[in-house]
Amino acid sequence: MACPLFLPGAPLPASPLTPLSDLSGGECAAEAGALIPVDTLRQCCNAGYARESCQRAAQSDADAFRFLIKANRDGVVDVAWSSERNHHPVAVGTLIVDCRNATSNAGPLERQARAYAAAYLRHIGG
Repeated sequence: MACPLFLPGAPLPASPLTPLSDLSGGECAAEAGALIPVDTLRQCCNAGYARESCQRAAQSDADAFRFLIKANRDGVVDVAWSSERNHHPVAVGTLIVDCRNATSNAGPLERQARAYAAAYLRHIGG
């Protein structure tokens, strides 16, 4: 899971595993360009459910996104996702992520699904 406002960037070096599989640097969709301290990245952005810890997260309709890899076809990954609030799904769907083609202007859901798929491919050596 990760905060639904989190726009993940590159994985941080020597990071422990998190819901996106790697601790990611990045920015907040609610305040693009704002510096996010590493502790906030770890405890709020990468973990989700930060409503009580982060004023920006408190503005979101959802608490977190969850992801599941459904299929991998040579770097084209089917990612199932759910958006949840209070640990209950409020929306679900599937994204087809082609990790060979990056999209820089994607929103939080697609950027997080891409980060999740990329981490999955790194971990399986794909």
